[in-house]
Amino acid sequence: MANTLVTPTWYTKETARILVNNLKFAANVNRSYDDQYVQAGAKVGYTVNARLPQRFQVTEGQALQIQGLNDQYVPITLTHQKNVAFSWSTASMTQEIDMVRKRYVEPAAVALANIVDYDGLTTVYKDVYQAVGSPGVVPNTNLTYLQGGAKLTNSATPSEGRLAILDPVSMVTLANANLSLFNPAAQISEEYRTGQFASRALGFAEWYEDQNVAKHTTGTFTASTPLVNGAGQTGSSIIVDGWASGAASLKKGDIFTIAGVFQVNPVSYASTGQLQQFVVTADTSDSAGSMTIPISPSIITSGQLQTVNASPADNAVVTVLGATSPTAGTLATTVTPQSLLYHPDAFSMVMADLHKPSSGAETTSVRSKELGISIRMVQQYQIGTDQEPTRMDILYGWATLRPQLACRVYS
Repeated sequence: MANTLVTPTWYTKETARILVNNLKFAANVNRSYDDQYVQAGAKVGYTVNARLPQRFQVTEGQALQIQGLNDQYVPITLTHQKNVAFSWSTASMTQEIDMVRKRYVEPAAVALANIVDYDGLTTVYKDVYQAVGSPGVVPNTNLTYLQGGAKLTNSATPSEGRLAILDPVSMVTLANANLSLFNPAAQISEEYRTGQFASRALGFAEWYEDQNVAKHTTGTFTASTPLVNGAGQTGSSIIVDGWASGAASLKKGDIFTIAGVFQVNPVSYASTGQLQQFVVTADTSDSAGSMTIPISPSIITSGQLQTVNASPADNAVVTVLGATSPTAGTLATTVTPQSLLYHPDAFSMVMADLHKPSSGAETTSVRSKELGISIRMVQQYQIGTDQEPTRMDILYGWATLRPQLACRVYS
């Protein structure tokens, strides 16, 4: 019987299949911008702007009141080129296909899938300014997740298609808390068998467990009473004093609220009655009890892009999520997993076709337009050792498109 050779094309297609099967977060985000990267020879640093939906305000009366068109863009940059490389002999290439798949393809594909998900989860969570739970405390009831769903609703997040990605400890804690509830028997059975929380529960279409959920390390400060320093502040930063001099720091990804500054619904522009949460967009520390903190969302009090009902008053209390008290409080450095409740349109991941080298190497690529997966494999025979060094590469980038469609769950 003739030998069955493992060709580069078969190998790459098999890798693509397994890579897709192992993706969790990357397979459940917006991929509609991939077509802009279908080009030969894409490189690290290529960027495309993703256009966001318009926001309009409804006016009253017969008079024509023309509003400006505010095109908003989010850059999506190809920041990561990752590869798995190894070498095999020509003798190995004549082995059974199943052996090659088990020994080489699956481990390589799992490694690539893992790094894509890991990069996404550790990148985008810091852009999300809505959060529930407390650092270092694993939620053990449904209430925390229902509160997260309420935040999404107040932000005009579509109710259909919401997803949840939880760290393993949060997942098993939630599943255990619901085993005895009056749920359909089939759901309880599924939770018992798999340790996963049932789909279409608590307003979320699917629940996923992912060990790559990012872990956030909070800032720290000793006894402090942080207050807004100056009335009428707007924009993407705010001045806050009252920190313990020389002993306070906030980390990128920390979240806080300001007394009297309420979130507005992005469609009706009415106050939701909930304090707007702000995320720190860069590490910040103080040297004399005062900080200028870069924030998202920006404080915008009117117009089509309005985010809050009013700018903060002078000496309004600033409360950092996880602090012991809003006045004379402290914050200890805490490592806390950041599970996500979100709609797929909150985030985007794009993959690009890599350039195919033209001299001395055999190159194949596989791209799935439907799934947005692009993998390049290059082999080059070494006559001196009878080996074929092989590498499989992917090129991709992550971006947060609409952070208001996501909510973090501290645990």
